Amino acid sequence: MKFDINAFMDSLPIMGVGLLGIFIVTIVIILGIYLLKAITAKTDKNDSDDKADKKEKTDSGADTKKESAMDLMKEREKKDFYKEVESNYISRDL
Repeated sequence: MKFDINAFMDSLPIMGVGLLGIFIVTIVIILGIYLLKAITAKTDKNDSDDKADKKEKTDSGADTKKESAMDLMKEREKKDFYKEVESNYISRDL
């Protein structure tokens, strides 16, 4: 098997252009994500208004806390864990 160093050296610029293209596309995707995040993000004024509204609602007795799916899963796991512990045959007197 013969290794042609001249062919390898001739292909390096082509591979460099391909790698440069990959980096450019990656940077464009990252910038697009940041742009979409900036466009869809709430403004600071709206955030402060939302916080004031939430405080008023909690002060008035209406609890409108929204729980994330992860919090709900953790609560369910705790309940399942406690159910298993209660069903064990080990006496609580020990």
